[in-house]
Amino acid sequence: MILVVIGHYIPENAPSWYVMNREFIYTFHMPLFMFASGFIYIAFKKDESYGHFLMKKVKRLMIPYIVTSLIIVTIKLLTEKNAYVENPVTVLSYIKVLYSPVAGYFLWFIWALWWMFVIAPIFRSKRLRITGFAIALLLHYMPISITTLFCLEQARIMMVYFFLGIVAYDYREVYIGYTKKLAIPVILLFAGGEYVFLEHLSVLGGQ
Repeated sequence: MILVVIGHYIPENAPSWYVMNREFIYTFHMPLFMFASGFIYIAFKKDESYGHFLMKKVKRLMIPYIVTSLIIVTIKLLTEKNAYVENPVTVLSYIKVLYSPVAGYFLWFIWALWWMFVIAPIFRSKRLRITGFAIALLLHYMPISITTLFCLEQARIMMVYFFLGIVAYDYREVYIGYTKKLAIPVILLFAGGEYVFLEHLSVLGGQ
């Protein structure tokens, strides 16, 4: 969540190192968020009916989304005549929030999570969840573009990371014994990758 906040904030006259790190964060912060969401979902999954589970998600995701969207639309309508408003709205936006994040595009992730919570419980066993991951992987790389209504296109792209989090939890015993051995190499690889990435950006900026 800290990375998401940093990724969405850029101060005026921000130094070049901040801008480059922000661009780097943008390459992975939402996939990482979806991965964590899938991991936590399956780790704390309860034995409950599908309908009861979805009703909880309506209360925790969709109702707060609608309330927040209506508040944002109202604030924008009251202020956009006197100040700059990103993504302007109209009175019709009160209805459009029911199928699109018109109050603010950043709210797309709530719709995407909703669809993941709708789909994921269908794959009840470990073997089925592997199948779900394979389907999500196929959809992720298919050269198609579906409707952005209800953020279905965003859900198509991000679903693979959610299922990857599920599979990572399901098969954690396969890799958990290697975690300590791999921790240092992974950290060094990450640091080296960021260094190369930032150097590349600085070269392009110099041109």
